[in-house]
Amino acid sequence: MVTMHEDQLRELLEEAARRGAHTAFEELTLCHLKDACARLGMSYNTLKKRIQEGKIRPVDGRITGAEIRRYLAAP
Repeated sequence: MVTMHEDQLRELLEEAARRGAHTAFEELTLCHLKDACARLGMSYNTLKKRIQEGKIRPVDGRITGAEIRRYLAAP
């Protein structure tokens, strides 16, 4: 059993909420293709090729933060 003061618990919960909100916004963010290129570290032509190959799935001509994370985590 862990015991902590109410102030410590409040700080811990606030930090967890901040991190969760940051992660959610990062996942839902839509990037223009050129911005996605910078985040992925690839050229525009390479990104277009990956989209045509089905390795990256755009949404209305943009790439979501979740898709960037999924692609970067893929082996």
